[in-house]
Amino acid sequence: MKQCIYFILVVFCFSCQKSESIKFAVCTDVHQDLIHDASDRLTDFIKSAEQNNSEYIIQLGDFCMPEKDNENFLSIWNSFEAPKYHVLGNHDMDISDKATIQKFWGMEKPYYSFDQGDFHFIVLDINYYKDGDEFVSYNNGNYYSHPKSRTYISPEQLQWLKADLANTDKLTVVFSHQSLESNGGAKNKKEIWKLFAEANKDKKKVIACFCGHEHTDKHTEIEGVHYIGLNSTSYAWVGSKLEHSGRYSEEIEKSFPNLKYTLPYQKSVFALIEINSNGTIKIEGVESGFVKPDPEELGAKENAYTATISNRILNF
Repeated sequence: MKQCIYFILVVFCFSCQKSESIKFAVCTDVHQDLIHDASDRLTDFIKSAEQNNSEYIIQLGDFCMPEKDNENFLSIWNSFEAPKYHVLGNHDMDISDKATIQKFWGMEKPYYSFDQGDFHFIVLDINYYKDGDEFVSYNNGNYYSHPKSRTYISPEQLQWLKADLANTDKLTVVFSHQSLESNGGAKNKKEIWKLFAEANKDKKKVIACFCGHEHTDKHTEIEGVHYIGLNSTSYAWVGSKLEHSGRYSEEIEKSFPNLKYTLPYQKSVFALIEINSNGTIKIEGVESGFVKPDPEELGAKENAYTATISNRILNF
């Protein structure tokens, strides 16, 4: 009888073990240098992160360039009192090298990892192009001249990633600017997939990868790893095909000449994430609309663009 009671207690205690969870907030492609109200959008993001009791915030690149005029924008980011993390985007090196933008942001390394509670997080830098056998870092807009040989993770970083994954037993989430799964993302992505598969061979470790860059809202799953593409905080880029002037004042459009090539969102778009060790990833996104005229009014196909990050519950 005593053995039976002991067995029941053990089962009960095991079933009542508290699962661990973490909450954080993510924004991407704010593009302070291309849109006039980026500071307001970032302020909305910070306020929501605070109200959500986010344990940290992270931006996934194309944030702001290292110019004195952007110091006030950066101070909004730094007003968040909990930890803050950066990911390098391709446009962040349009007028500088990586060391300069890192110093401006207060970012120690271009790629790194950190632990938060029972979870492990990895930040990758996919801002390299290949020149023969050499992997060259983006700097001062050099990647524009290498469209066919850009968007790589360097061999040294791959070796670091392999070691980093081997050195943790925690559930792991990976952040990058460019996608680790799409054709427009990392060209050597299959080497990254191989490392994920090795890490997950004996125990589920890598559970999800978040990226920006494409200004789209998407999700796919490959070999048990979720790949989530997050929409821009600010706009969809359409170039000359849906070019439109007149949404804003003449003064604003003169100061931000690229606005006519965008479809600005009515409000700030970002995601609040909660990951639970019981096997769920909850994404709470923002649903916005377009500043008029919207894509269809400009002749785009229906649903060709979205101003939203979808709510999702993903299992791992």
